Amino acid sequence: MPSRQPSSAPSPHHPPPSPGGFLGGLAKLLLLIILLVLVVLPFTPAAGKIKRALAEIFQGKTTVREVIKRVEVPVQKVVERKVVEKVEVEVPAPPPPLPSNFVPRKETDLASLFNGISINTQLQTSQGTYASLEKLDPAAYQVRFQVDIRIPKANQSVDELARINPELPKALPGLRDMLSTSRISGFYHLLYDNKVKAVSRDLTRLNKVLDRHNFFDCETILELKHPTTSRKALLIQSEMDVVADGSDGDRMASMTADIYQSDYYQPFTSYAWKKQTKTPNPLLARWETRLKDAKAEYAKKGLTAERNRQLKALISQLTLEITDFKSRSSLIAETDPFIVLSLLFRNQDKNSAHTPQIGDYAVVIHGNQILPAICGDYGPSMKMGEASLLMAKQINPKATPYWRGESDLKVSYLIFPGTAKKPLGPPNLVEWRNQCIQYLGELGGIGSAYHVHEWVDVIQWKRDFVGPPWPLPKASS
Repeated sequence: MPSRQPSSAPSPHHPPPSPGGFLGGLAKLLLLIILLVLVVLPFTPAAGKIKRALAEIFQGKTTVREVIKRVEVPVQKVVERKVVEKVEVEVPAPPPPLPSNFVPRKETDLASLFNGISINTQLQTSQGTYASLEKLDPAAYQVRFQVDIRIPKANQSVDELARINPELPKALPGLRDMLSTSRISGFYHLLYDNKVKAVSRDLTRLNKVLDRHNFFDCETILELKHPTTSRKALLIQSEMDVVADGSDGDRMASMTADIYQSDYYQPFTSYAWKKQTKTPNPLLARWETRLKDAKAEYAKKGLTAERNRQLKALISQLTLEITDFKSRSSLIAETDPFIVLSLLFRNQDKNSAHTPQIGDYAVVIHGNQILPAICGDYGPSMKMGEASLLMAKQINPKATPYWRGESDLKVSYLIFPGTAKKPLGPPNLVEWRNQCIQYLGELGGIGSAYHVHEWVDVIQWKRDFVGPPWPLPKASS
């Protein structure tokens, strides 16, 4: 029986332990740690620093540290003063409470338009039905115009006429006798009837309505007849607007632009006669240029129908006026004393023996002046009181085509109907004055302290003297 080997003997299946086992394990642990560090280090912030340090070592460079010494300099402290403005903020009042139901309103406002018409406006509201129904009813939202006009009473007595011009009864001594048989002319009533119709026509265009001044522009129209001589006269008390119309190449070969370029200027007057010389009308060349330009534009293609209509009418008008320039002459408002008749007198001679017509003689009495004149043109049928620029300047030297000779109803126009001499011809100021003196004599004459003005021939004045003809010298009777 074999003997048993001691337990301390090595087994033939296990090698004997190495004498450096502990140190070897430690070395393996350190190696493992180094490997882990090398693997993780590139992903840390220190990797860049280590790389730069190694590069400097291998390149033999050294790091120089610059030491900057800080020196503290004392700075003067600036104290900034802040100015604070006291701002008062207005706290708005709380809005009024919302209405809880409908409240009817009635408001009245009194104002005036630029043309002098007083406007009394009343706004009134009332409860209606639903909006979808009210919008279908024109009466639910409307304006009703009610125009109140007082038609003025005509002067007829001596005292009433003298209230306008105290000189009138003294200038016309026979006036008192004629007034006893006078009557207010139907032309007076027709004039104010025309005015009312004009207002009615333009009522919805308030800015176009005849203004207050032009509505109340006539104080009276009286039909007079002298009891002894049977001389008829039409007496009108009114204002004096200014007309600047008319042209005549025979007497005045040139005109100032401020006249023919003024608003409402017309180159002709109703009083006209056959041209007597070959001197062209001063406006002929200008009108021919206008006609040429109008025809040239009318020939263009692409114009609107409205513009074509306007040009066609303008061409027709200019053609007629150019024909008149070449064949007729007219009064000149700058140089000729004439008054303007309202169109309401036109073609009324069969209705009244006192109907004035173009060419009839007349005198204008203003203050103590008695100015001889001719009925030279027609004006609007709803207006009264207009005369030539020459006559207006005699009454008021400041008169222009835009400035009245007299704005108050202080002008008396005494017209002698049926006295026109045909055919009409160029103005003869001496003859006109003599005729007016004769007709005044047939009405009882004029007062001893008065005389009929003697007009100066303005055209001759301009030929003989340099400069404007105003003021004209006053000629004696």
